[in-house]
Amino acid sequence: MFSRTALLQTWKNLRRYFIFAAILFFASVVVGGSQTSLPFLDEQMKAISEMANEASSSDNPQWSFFTTIFFNNVRSVVLAMYFGIVLCMMPVFTLVLNGMLLGYLFGGIADQGFNIWPIIAKSILPHGIVEFLALFLACGMGIYLGFSAIKSFWGSLIGKDKPWSGFVFALKGSVPTLIAIVLLLLLAAVIESTFTYWLTTNSELA
Repeated sequence: MFSRTALLQTWKNLRRYFIFAAILFFASVVVGGSQTSLPFLDEQMKAISEMANEASSSDNPQWSFFTTIFFNNVRSVVLAMYFGIVLCMMPVFTLVLNGMLLGYLFGGIADQGFNIWPIIAKSILPHGIVEFLALFLACGMGIYLGFSAIKSFWGSLIGKDKPWSGFVFALKGSVPTLIAIVLLLLLAAVIESTFTYWLTTNSELA
């Protein structure tokens, strides 16, 4: 599971799904940015805003931001990974929703006449690169698990020898992948609750 050979083979199998996850996410960003009014996304934005306001009004805003961001992200990636076994639906939904939310947010800001690029540079890029990497790994693994489960199930129906070996290998590979993802999310939460927080609250840079 943690041998160099197993890790390299897991990445080799996972790589195409990682790339697909990235493409689907950024395509969803474009779709979300082209929308002017979607009640479902408005509700999601409202929930995120309420969560941020609750964290910012606490006695220690940075610690609250850190714990809120980290635990919410970990919960989301675990669900995306392991519920991906069910026909790959959860990771695809997670990618589309998060991509559309991001596009919808910055599309709305741009529609108000603001230059979104300095905002993206301050509020997204510092932690976003690490966070996106974790998201694509998690959702890519979820899709990989889903396809492996489908192939294994089909193999068992047609009487293939050891039909579930591919799925078992994928499931074992998800463990070191999840550890790497959690470490990435930990790093992203630290950056977001410190450096990004400072950038977005510093009056000279706001």
